[in-house]
Amino acid sequence: MRAAVCETLRWDHRVTAGEWWSGPAAGVASTGQIVTSQPPQIRAEIKRHFDVFSAEFTGPDGLLALPHTALLAWARR
Repeated sequence: MRAAVCETLRWDHRVTAGEWWSGPAAGVASTGQIVTSQPPQIRAEIKRHFDVFSAEFTGPDGLLALPHTALLAWARR
C-alpha cells in the first residue's frame, strides 16, 4: 500500500525591520547586490520604500510579522 500526505504549514517570521533590512543593506543575495550598486540617493529611496512597506507588517511590539507558508509532503511505500 502506498500513502502520500501533504500538509500546509503556516507561521509568522518575527524580526525587527532593522534585522530584515540588514541583509540587502550589506549586499546579501541578488537583491542586496542591486541595492548596494545604487548611488546613495537611490539607496535612500529604496530604504524609504522598505520602511513604508514594513509598516503594514509591524505589530504593536514593534516587530515585523512576516507570513510564511510551506508544503510538507511525505510518502510511504
